[in-house]
Amino acid sequence: MLNKLTTRSVIIYGFLSVIMILIVITAIGLARIQNLTTDLSTVVKERDVQIMLMHTMRYSARERSVLLQSMMITSDPFLIDDYAMEMSNNAGNYFQARQQLQQHKLSSSELTLIESQHAQTMKTGSVQNLIVDLLNDARHDEAEQQLRDHAFPGQRLAMEMMDQFIELKRQQNTADLEQTSKEISFTYALMIALSIIGIFFSLGIAYFVSGRINAEMAKRIASENHLRHSELRERTIRENIIDGVLTLDVSGLILSCNRACKTIFGCEPQGMIGKSAHMLLPNTLEEQHPIELSHHLKTWGKKMQGTSNEVTGRRKDNSEFPAELDVSQVELDGEVTYIVLVRDITDKKTAELRLQQFNRDLEQKVKQRTDELATTNHKLRTEIEERIQTQQKLSHQASHDSLTGLPNRAFFTEQLTNSLAHAQRRQNLLALLFMDLDGFKQVNDTYGHEAGDKLLIEVSRRVQAAIRREDVVARMGGDEFTVILNELTQADDAEKIADKIIHAVNQPIECNGVNCCASISIGISYYPANGTTPDTLIRHADDAMYDAKAAGKNRYSISHNTIHEISPLTE
Repeated sequence: MLNKLTTRSVIIYGFLSVIMILIVITAIGLARIQNLTTDLSTVVKERDVQIMLMHTMRYSARERSVLLQSMMITSDPFLIDDYAMEMSNNAGNYFQARQQLQQHKLSSSELTLIESQHAQTMKTGSVQNLIVDLLNDARHDEAEQQLRDHAFPGQRLAMEMMDQFIELKRQQNTADLEQTSKEISFTYALMIALSIIGIFFSLGIAYFVSGRINAEMAKRIASENHLRHSELRERTIRENIIDGVLTLDVSGLILSCNRACKTIFGCEPQGMIGKSAHMLLPNTLEEQHPIELSHHLKTWGKKMQGTSNEVTGRRKDNSEFPAELDVSQVELDGEVTYIVLVRDITDKKTAELRLQQFNRDLEQKVKQRTDELATTNHKLRTEIEERIQTQQKLSHQASHDSLTGLPNRAFFTEQLTNSLAHAQRRQNLLALLFMDLDGFKQVNDTYGHEAGDKLLIEVSRRVQAAIRREDVVARMGGDEFTVILNELTQADDAEKIADKIIHAVNQPIECNGVNCCASISIGISYYPANGTTPDTLIRHADDAMYDAKAAGKNRYSISHNTIHEISPLTE
């Protein structure tokens, strides 16, 4: 006994010491690695934020240069204004990012670098603003010279300084990462060395007690084999049968039960052992004196052996259920034991009742189905009519503008193709009006998009009222409209209709309680004088519309060209 206690103490205290040493070593090493990783992550995150801010400044400066180049290749004053506004927004983004960067902790050399870069950027920005002013004054040659001689070199120098700052930060991150990796590697090596020492110490303890442990293991193996044999015998009886299995002694007491009994009777297996089976099968086994019950059970067993008998079982909650019983008598360890197989047939009984009810319900459903079929034709006919109406509505939505109800671009193009084919067959004159509202953006900005929508709806209504029944008006998108004038007798008819449209649109329009004064610019192209295809007529009408806008707006202009292509270089 003393030797056993000594061995146990040596094992416990020895391995506890080794475990404690390894835990301490691991905790210290992991804490050191965690601190190094946290410090590195904090520094790298700070530098990454600085790099991101410098990238934002670089992107904003680059976008200004790109927008400036875009302005050089366009002559549209509205587009130049839009580009100038975007350049202003990029300048704001640049100053915001620079202000955030200055709030970070920077070295004196880094501050000197970004100050030099900012001075160069401001100098370049002044040149860029000068170029914008020259472009607004239509002094393209001077603007191009300033862009080539001053803006591009200054922008390149400023961006090189930005790249130098970004590269400096990346080099600092790389240096810190290498230093931290060396310190982590050293910590890992130290942890491994100390762990090896602890392992050798534990091996010494294991070698000291291995003999005694082997002896104790041999004894335990023999004991466990005997216990396993007993448990296997019981498990074979209890667990390998799907139905509920009860073993009863000659007095009717429950010796064992399997897990299925819990499902059938609702009682825990351990709670049933040692109790009379009368509580589970009250109408089959009567609760009597032990001697009388023993005699009754023998008679009951002989009567029920070899046959399945339908009986009534009782659950833990005192509810009763139909069951089938199979009984067999065996001898275990010299004692007579009854093995009772219990099968819950509630589902079987329920299925029989359901089958009877199903037959009754089937007859009723046949009658109901006959009545339902009488109304099916009417429902199907109604559904078909609803689907036709829905398809017609979807077809209209696909070909018409949702706001004004006018034909959209796709429907207009198809209609123009048909009108041209008709005009070609009949040798008729056809005109195309391309219209654009003047100052529509100002109405949206001043009174809101709801007022703009009301303006578009009213303009479309007035244009429809100004044209003939055989003509087609469509909304191309935004504030652009087109009109196909079919079967004209002379070209002057198109000009008269254009005048009528301009006069109608010029009338005040009430938008959200405010009278809006709208005007419209119209371009006119003719078939076959200006083209024989939809694209050609639309292009010439569009060009004529811009001529009307250039001439002062609120008027119409007639296209006199059959082909009008503008080279991007010339523009």
